[in-house]
Amino acid sequence: HCFERSYIWGMAFLIRDFIIAGGFVYATSLVLSTDVPDTAAGIAAWVAGWSFYAFWMGTIMTGPWVVAHECGHGAFSPSQDWNDVVGFIVHQLLLVPYFAWQYTHAKHHRRTNHLLDGESHVPSTAADNGLGKNQERLSFYAVWHEAMGDGAFAAFQVWSHLAIGWPLYLL
Repeated sequence: HCFERSYIWGMAFLIRDFIIAGGFVYATSLVLSTDVPDTAAGIAAWVAGWSFYAFWMGTIMTGPWVVAHECGHGAFSPSQDWNDVVGFIVHQLLLVPYFAWQYTHAKHHRRTNHLLDGESHVPSTAADNGLGKNQERLSFYAVWHEAMGDGAFAAFQVWSHLAIGWPLYLL
């Protein structure tokens, strides 16, 4: 019975997660203000409070994300139409375009880690990284990577994916 899709249980878990999220929003509204304090100690407490909120709200909202993800796979309920309705609504709440995600995610599963046909998680080649046959740096990208170092370049890539790539994907 563990792997049987159920409308009732699926919706019950989704509603439960949204109730928990709503309760956490309400509790936070009683404790934290959106106004930035005037003192350094007040700012430190404010940042700590909102960081605590962001971490735990992200953790709570992982539940609806998993439900939305399962809708994309057709695993939330026995009806693909119901999966698409629920998946679309939850994805909209999470600011993720459902049908575009469903399409690219299906491609990802079909060709994961395939060097030529993969949609995501594709290992890059030396040429993709701007390296020549003798590992010489041929592109600005490769020279920049070497100048920054691995750690700083990795941080830059994370930042650029989140600050530039994600908003462009949403457009």
